[in-house]
Amino acid sequence: MKNHFILIQIIAMFALAIFFSECEKDPAASANKIQQGNTTIEMNAIYTGYYLQVRYNNVIDAAIHATVRVYQNGKTMDAPVNIPAGYQSLQNWMDDDYLNVWNYNGYYDSISTNGLPVITGRVDSVKIIAVSSPDKEYGFKIIGGNIDWSSFYHPADLKTTVSFISNKDTVLYSDYDFSSGAVFYNNTSKMYRFGLFNMTYQMVSGIANYPLQQGITMDVPLFIYFWNGRNYGLPPEGPLAGTNGSTLQLTITKVSATHFDAAFSGKVWASRLADTLFISEGEIKNALLPVVE
Repeated sequence: MKNHFILIQIIAMFALAIFFSECEKDPAASANKIQQGNTTIEMNAIYTGYYLQVRYNNVIDAAIHATVRVYQNGKTMDAPVNIPAGYQSLQNWMDDDYLNVWNYNGYYDSISTNGLPVITGRVDSVKIIAVSSPDKEYGFKIIGGNIDWSSFYHPADLKTTVSFISNKDTVLYSDYDFSSGAVFYNNTSKMYRFGLFNMTYQMVSGIANYPLQQGITMDVPLFIYFWNGRNYGLPPEGPLAGTNGSTLQLTITKVSATHFDAAFSGKVWASRLADTLFISEGEIKNALLPVVE
């Protein structure tokens, strides 16, 4: 019996040695783990033919660290993905559904400027092999293809709107502020340039001061918009530029730390258009503040 007891002790010690040996190896193996948590974020990676794209269905106040394995001609390369907390670069999927998108073209990603492995040549496939976050509340589920998403991100961001009456037409544009376009201020020309809603609404101011302040009014010599399948308003250029004109004026009605509102009205005419545009009840709501160029 004594010998049997000693044998059992030896076997138990051997088993514990194996267990702790495996535990010591686990940290290396855990580098290729998908973190689990109470809140699951779906994620995938694709290669567009030009750059690697990582997509996930949330915007979170926590960093994300992942590794994407790139397969090329029987070889592999691991690309690091380090997304900061609060990162938001939304891509519309359908209707009001959005995905958060991080791009990596081998030379830079959406955040870094150097220090990343270069992806060159033909890419056969890509796969996320590891993903984690310092916030252990979050877990991740790696999905494939383009139609496997079970849920999407729905923005709570402000919507930028532009509305006005042009002769008999009531015109309205609306989109989330992060995708509605931008307003620029040129330090050389001292003019504001509005290029909103995929350039379907364009406006250039006369000389005006920066930054925007509530109550200031500026002339608008150039006003162009696309509506009902055609362009309205033309730039004052070419030999007939002298027969083009605008009395349009824009007044800043509200300025916050991030956005502004404005009102505009007047008339615009051009020699190449059959009618004068009488613009009234023009409003810009929740436009992002101008970017200085």
